[in-house]
Amino acid sequence: MTARSFIPSLAVSLSLLALPAAADDTSSGSGLALGVRAAYGLPVGDAVKDDALSEVFGTTVAPQIDLSYFFGRQLSLGAYFQYGIATGPDDCNEEFNCSSKVLRFGVDLDYHFAPDAFVAPWVGVGVGYESGSVEVGDDGEFATLGVRGFDLGHAHFGVDFQLTRSIAVGPYVTASLGQYSKLTASVFSGAEITDDIPSDQKALHMWIQPGVRVQIRL
Repeated sequence: MTARSFIPSLAVSLSLLALPAAADDTSSGSGLALGVRAAYGLPVGDAVKDDALSEVFGTTVAPQIDLSYFFGRQLSLGAYFQYGIATGPDDCNEEFNCSSKVLRFGVDLDYHFAPDAFVAPWVGVGVGYESGSVEVGDDGEFATLGVRGFDLGHAHFGVDFQLTRSIAVGPYVTASLGQYSKLTASVFSGAEITDDIPSDQKALHMWIQPGVRVQIRL
């Protein structure tokens, strides 16, 4: 065999040897996944002492996106961002324009019990940060109140229906525990004032969020 014919033969042989390894990498299931969620947020507890979370923000419609990395087919670590559109304070009426929102972002660690099954349950935990604001006013003059603090921890549970190996959709529910530590306020376009919430005025609150998620393995 001449050198000219030996080199192509060697290249073909190496390519054939590499195929099983490439297949193993694919079957390992590691890689990125994009999630898109739609949730309905139910407030529980107080925003601050003696001020119920439901009276400040009401309920929310909360779309969310998350980007995760799978360490194999079962364990994933990811980051999320949620924008909650809230119904606003209970005492808003036709005389005032009210709008409110709740933003949440953080990290999640999820475990998928049967990632290759059509019905695939999963659970997860995470931590993050939360901020909310309420704007009330009329005729172009508004007062704004904002609060922010840590999502001390949340847990969620869901069931995926594996439409394909890469696409899953299914219901889930999240319960998060948080506490606001900062308060901001501005009146009629005035300067914004930020202050710590006193310890004796802090309170715990929860968001219960049932929803639906679509996850795409990239």
